[in-house]
Amino acid sequence: MQSNQRTTSSQSSTSTGAYVPVNVNSFQAPENLGTINGQTAASLLGAAADIALVIDKRGVIRDISVSSDELASKNTQRWIGKKWADTVSIDSQQKVADLLSIEGEGASRQRQINQRTEEGENLLVLYSTVSLDDKGNRVAIGKDLSSLTRMQQRLINVQQSMERDYSQLRQFETRYRLLFRTAGDAIIITEADTFKVMEANPTACTLLGSPERKIVGSNLLRWFDKKAKQNVEDALASVRMNGRNVSLTLELEGMDDALLVNLALFKTNSQTHVLVRLEKKANDTEAMSQSEQTARLLALVENAPDALVVTDARGKVLTVNTEFLDLSQLAGAELAQGQDLSSWLGQGGIDFQIIMSSLREHGSIRLYNTQMRGEFGSICDVEVSAASVSDGSLDCIGFSIRNTSRRIAANDESSALAPKSIDQLTQLVGRVPLKDLVRESTELIEQLCIQSALKLTNNNRASAAEMLGLSRQSLYVKLRRYALDDENGSSE
Repeated sequence: MQSNQRTTSSQSSTSTGAYVPVNVNSFQAPENLGTINGQTAASLLGAAADIALVIDKRGVIRDISVSSDELASKNTQRWIGKKWADTVSIDSQQKVADLLSIEGEGASRQRQINQRTEEGENLLVLYSTVSLDDKGNRVAIGKDLSSLTRMQQRLINVQQSMERDYSQLRQFETRYRLLFRTAGDAIIITEADTFKVMEANPTACTLLGSPERKIVGSNLLRWFDKKAKQNVEDALASVRMNGRNVSLTLELEGMDDALLVNLALFKTNSQTHVLVRLEKKANDTEAMSQSEQTARLLALVENAPDALVVTDARGKVLTVNTEFLDLSQLAGAELAQGQDLSSWLGQGGIDFQIIMSSLREHGSIRLYNTQMRGEFGSICDVEVSAASVSDGSLDCIGFSIRNTSRRIAANDESSALAPKSIDQLTQLVGRVPLKDLVRESTELIEQLCIQSALKLTNNNRASAAEMLGLSRQSLYVKLRRYALDDENGSSE
């Protein structure tokens, strides 16, 4: 071996006890391999490489070897007689030229090359070339990276789904904080076991007459006088044991009005908490004014997590909430007013016509699956519930639109709408173009036929292939495509 090929990353011992550098990139004593004939070399290349190409000095492929049925099904034998550069994508032609231009013995530097198949598919292959003789013939040894590419794509899809979920959680937390801080009622959240205050909104701090930093972390009972403390403690114990909401009225010293206390139990992250709502109860039992009820209802509608829309009887938008603006990608509610709701809801107007027809006939519709389109091209799956209201002076329709796209976000994009049965296939009518439905139905029928043939032959693939009129190799390819090769053990 030449000294300039040796590295210092590993060492070997000599008889004198000294260490000398060892080459970690190739065999230390290639003469031990002896003289390898062509058949042995071909067997070695076939076992070591996913794909191997024998290339002459002009860059023409003279022979090819593949190690898997999947690669063999790509009609790679048709590459023989063509220039290697003509069988790859345009962006990989320069990489092929670089590999063919390298002179000398030993394997060349590796390059990732996109091989084009007869079907127009790109196969990502990691190639290196080795010179065979002095005439310029060489062999290109390749490793198929297609499975790695698919795994990377699935990882990217999962990461994007997680990011969307995190974004949704952050939005929910922001809305919760806004509602909690601006609520007109005094709200306190405590631990169910210790009654330790976890959170208190500004209204609660004003009612108790103390800043938030003193209330949070303290025991809830310390903020009530001796007479009321026992009643509150009993109510907390009751709601913790029974899980039912409890309400009680307290007469506190120094407070003219009675205090209405509502306790509700809830769980978060396997921990039990109690939501305490405090409200002054006026001596005169006057009900809440209509304006206060309307204001609270409007605040709830505006900050609802579902898109809420009110239209006239013809579907012209009258008012919308904030979530609808997010789904429709509109900057303000005034841009939606007076417009047809079908501009954003439904596919091609068909779904919206079905919704309106059902409303005219039944007065309401529940959980209708369709799509929502944004102004900038975004599309998401939604569930629509609607009801028509008539008060004699104005007929209007209320729509509740729930975004359901994140339910299937973690799934593979290409299989999100793939039907698994005839019933699911018919449900896609109106949501998927006809040519896609025909393709999906063909694949579904093909998959069902293969499953039936395997069942009739007791999973004997050779017999199943003969029954279906397919070659055994074609059957193996279809089994992998439909993920049927791992379901049960098979016999030949």
